[in-house]
Amino acid sequence: MIVDRVLQARVKNALEPEWEARFEPKSYGFRPGRGCHDAIEAIYQAVKGRAPKRRWILDADLAAAFDRIDHGKLLSLLGAFPARGLVRDWLTAGVMDKGEFTPTEEGNPREASSAPCC
Repeated sequence: MIVDRVLQARVKNALEPEWEARFEPKSYGFRPGRGCHDAIEAIYQAVKGRAPKRRWILDADLAAAFDRIDHGKLLSLLGAFPARGLVRDWLTAGVMDKGEFTPTEEGNPREASSAPCC
């Protein structure tokens, strides 16, 4: 629904500046203005030359990490954010996949679906 997409964009635009500032600067996954080419360049810069800054690289993919997000903890981190109720409703909206409804009591509803990502 278009109205829902507009509300989601407004909430994202309100939250993103503060939350983006909290993230690790060397994190590249799902970050605005960052992509895999940025990560590759950072790795190259760290390992190039005769005396590299780093001698190892960690590539981590935490299986089902978004499936386990605690809704209460996430909402408490939002504090008195005016659209907190909307975020709660989106988190608990559930998922429709192939005509079957699955409730979302934890995790990110988008990730709870078996639909392919990317």
